[in-house]
Amino acid sequence: MKESLSAGRRILPVAVILTLAFIFVQSVLPQSASAAESGWLTEKVLNPVLRFFGMNPLSHHTVRKIAHVAEFTILSVLLTLWNRGNVKRSAAAGFVSAFLDESVQLLSSRGASIEDVWIDLIGVGLGMILGDVCIIGLKSRKRPRRLAFLDCQSFKKPRKN
Repeated sequence: MKESLSAGRRILPVAVILTLAFIFVQSVLPQSASAAESGWLTEKVLNPVLRFFGMNPLSHHTVRKIAHVAEFTILSVLLTLWNRGNVKRSAAAGFVSAFLDESVQLLSSRGASIEDVWIDLIGVGLGMILGDVCIIGLKSRKRPRRLAFLDCQSFKKPRKN
């Protein structure tokens, strides 16, 4: 069990770095390329699925905001697991990542948006909750619960004298 734990502890930082790289690469894409990506995803994937289920299609703007939440939710789950549930470290890392993400967009001539920072922070909060749920689930798997009615000690045969 200890080997798998240490393997997971080695994988988490790599997953965090790869997720951050993905987020920052998306931030430096030219606005036309980014719009083309979200447009393709919206028109070719999401809206056909929504129409199939009789739901209203989504706008490009909505899809882009959902992407912000999704990216930072994934990042925050990984940060929370890596930090072993340390709320302060996970929140600080998530906030700094959201701030840097929008700051990088200033360099790519896309312009930063305080609205996007707030949306990213929604993802950070959601990811921290999901990360904590994962940690609770992992801890409960390690400690088997003993149920009183399944305790074999209470079903011993009486001794014969």
